[in-house]
Amino acid sequence: MKKTPLFVLFIALLCNSLSQTAYAHALWIEASQVGKKNGTQTVKVFYGEYEHGTRDLVKDWYADVKELELWVQHPSGQSTKLETSVAADHLSASFTPEQEGLYLFHTTHAASELGGQTKYVFSASLPIVVGKSDRMTANPKEINLLAFVAPSENRVKQTVDIVVMDEGNALADAAVTVISAEGWAKTFKTDASGKVSFQPLWEGMYVVETSKYSPEEGIWNDKPHTHVWHGATTVFTVN
Repeated sequence: MKKTPLFVLFIALLCNSLSQTAYAHALWIEASQVGKKNGTQTVKVFYGEYEHGTRDLVKDWYADVKELELWVQHPSGQSTKLETSVAADHLSASFTPEQEGLYLFHTTHAASELGGQTKYVFSASLPIVVGKSDRMTANPKEINLLAFVAPSENRVKQTVDIVVMDEGNALADAAVTVISAEGWAKTFKTDASGKVSFQPLWEGMYVVETSKYSPEEGIWNDKPHTHVWHGATTVFTVN
């Protein structure tokens, strides 16, 4: 059957709608960023639009995103896969740190479905410090795209540094959006060292989002794609 121009337009709009739905959403991890040796640490993974205060029900998460794997990197550099459980609007996991130092909870998941001809990869990470740590930076090379804020005491009107890494290297000129719990959002660009610095004006939790969108042809789950979108988030709290 010959497709009419109206039908072709409808399909194009539908694909664009699916693409924009995936692109507008993000994963992020919430937890206390100060842990205690031999104390249970609980983390939660959400999916939605933090800027608009939406946390999607897990049953409504895009494609198979709810099948993600959650990992924790120990101060030694070793990584452990965590078992997750499903709640109404999030996945949760518990972990008991056995040594002091910096831990990094992280997940990276490529959605099973394409958005139009784009492959979507969602990443989220959250550093947690247990006791005293001489190392307050993390740069695991197995995480392709990483946004990082040291889990220190962040205060209103004091500088917060955000670092973006891509395959272990500083990512310059990357767009970084910082979102407050009140819905305030501002986009910055990283400098040559992959860093953004800003001074928060309100207390509360902030989500940091960054992404890269690049032409890349390939086959994903038996379907061709022309581009790959990779988004990454992290969270920090201002007191």
